[in-house]
Amino acid sequence: MPSADSGPAALGLETGPPRPQRLAQAVLAGLDRLTGTVAALALVALIAIIFANVVGRYGFNSSLTWAAEAAQWLFVSVIFLAVPLAHRARMHLSIGFLVGRLPAGLQGFAEFLADLVIAFATVMLLFGGGQLIATLGGTSYVLDLPVWVKFAVIPVTCLLGLVYLALRGLDEGRHLWRGPAAILAAFALYWAMPASGLIDLAGLDPAAVLGVAFLGAMALGTPVSFAMLFAVFLANEAGGMMPPAATVQTMVNGSSKFLLLAIPFFITAGALMNAGGLTTRLMDFAFKLVGHFRGGFAQVNIVSSGLYAGISGSSYSEAALGSKLLVPQMVRHGYSPAFSCAVTAASATLPNVIPPSIALLILAAVSNLSVGSLWLAGIGPGLVMGGALMLCVYAIARRRGYGQANERAGYRERGRAAVKATPVLLLAVLIIGGIRFGVVTPTEAGVLAVVYAWILGMLVYRAYDARGLWECLRTAAVEAALVGLLIGAAAPFAFLLVVEQVPQALAGTITGLSADPIVVLLLVNLLMLVFGMVLDIGAAILILTPLLMPAVTALGVDPIHFGLVIVVNLMLGGLTPPVGMLVFITGTMSRTPVHDIFRAMYPLLAALFAALLLITYVPAISLGIGRLIAGG
Repeated sequence: MPSADSGPAALGLETGPPRPQRLAQAVLAGLDRLTGTVAALALVALIAIIFANVVGRYGFNSSLTWAAEAAQWLFVSVIFLAVPLAHRARMHLSIGFLVGRLPAGLQGFAEFLADLVIAFATVMLLFGGGQLIATLGGTSYVLDLPVWVKFAVIPVTCLLGLVYLALRGLDEGRHLWRGPAAILAAFALYWAMPASGLIDLAGLDPAAVLGVAFLGAMALGTPVSFAMLFAVFLANEAGGMMPPAATVQTMVNGSSKFLLLAIPFFITAGALMNAGGLTTRLMDFAFKLVGHFRGGFAQVNIVSSGLYAGISGSSYSEAALGSKLLVPQMVRHGYSPAFSCAVTAASATLPNVIPPSIALLILAAVSNLSVGSLWLAGIGPGLVMGGALMLCVYAIARRRGYGQANERAGYRERGRAAVKATPVLLLAVLIIGGIRFGVVTPTEAGVLAVVYAWILGMLVYRAYDARGLWECLRTAAVEAALVGLLIGAAAPFAFLLVVEQVPQALAGTITGLSADPIVVLLLVNLLMLVFGMVLDIGAAILILTPLLMPAVTALGVDPIHFGLVIVVNLMLGGLTPPVGMLVFITGTMSRTPVHDIFRAMYPLLAALFAALLLITYVPAISLGIGRLIAGG
């Protein structure tokens, strides 16, 4: 009889995954560490340069002349270095609901086509980046470096991305052929399209090719940024005006504006605040304020999201944080898991409306509007949305008997909670006030927020050590890269839309239906609601703002007011199927079925739609605070 110790392991036989799979896992793990380290170091250098420039300008009346350009070059490196990591971690934003409805055999083929789209876009970027480097001349005056250095990271990271794609199936032990086959097919397409004439798109309408290619790639579950790049490259084959080298240059220039440097800073500040336990102080303060209301824990969820909005600007991070900290508390106190997740997801819309909002930063960059004015305009709509959610929660709690056990906190308890939360709340006041009164730029405010959050979290409260700090920076670099890549991919996409007269045609269609601003705003809202259901808010802002802003402002609608309508409207897409990213985040992190959360979301969505109508048709909600300050 064999002993208990007999078996493959006891006999010295190999157990576990096959050797090729383990080798692929080891290679990818090493590449993860390398690219993650370099991306985080680039982010640290970016923070250090801008902070040194701020200290020099305000402390010694002497700024670094090369700081802005160096920071922009470094941000390009952050974007392209962290993209392979994000792809490996499945962090790209994509739509997979259509593929999931296909039969099993067709699902595999659709996933192969999605990999082919990614590989083709990557190959085109690879060769486009190489062509751009070969043709660029000149030297940066302030950095004293050849201009091509700014773009040198692109071919390297494209090759790295192809390695990730090739090994992805091997390291998982399934679909071993898919990645290599997609890469070979992508190279074959690259060489065949202009040379052999087997695939000839010349003579087709570039705008039609752009739209069909983009929607088709999205339907396959391709990440949004790669779907836009794929559409741009195919439209060029049909006679567009963006050859690969020009696409790469437009992409880099579109994602490396100095204003956009504020995005990685606020993402990093939010990560450091979370790691430092500073957000729990906000939640405690919120509990002392509204925990005694009917539906107390749900009310705390909403108020803490509004407070968190003043330091983060990221709805996704707020949804993740609320899922970890508040959903378990709500469930323990008798709230259903689906309702707890629905409230968390709905309240997570507030950080992208209340300043400092990353969505409003993106809107400012694409529309050339003032960041300070947009941020001030976001306060009123954010309060209206929060109030609508609190009223809805109150009504639901009364009907279901939620939240009857919490006692009202005394003034002394509220005072202590307010004192603990003051250092965090003070940051929001300094950011908004500093930008509004011209003391700092949004980028400078972002880097000061990073330093402030680091001092409080690591040096004052000692909530994390050097290892924890490094993990925060690495995660922030990846998240910033995703946003930067999306903005970069949208730049050539939007350029082709304008060249092909798509915005002008859409504006003419809308104004042709009615010249009444009330009707036009209703039609535009309906259009944005449809797009918001299938697009991430960042991608939707980048695509829809150039299309809709000219048509609406031509009718006399204030662009700042309409900018808030865009953001509020598109945020609701994070709560609706089929995409509903905020719902998927809360459901995944709390292990709650997503379809249950969507059902629980209906009354909360109704409250937010009512708030959207108020914000749309009462401009004073968005413009009142700014006008009050300007008048004062």
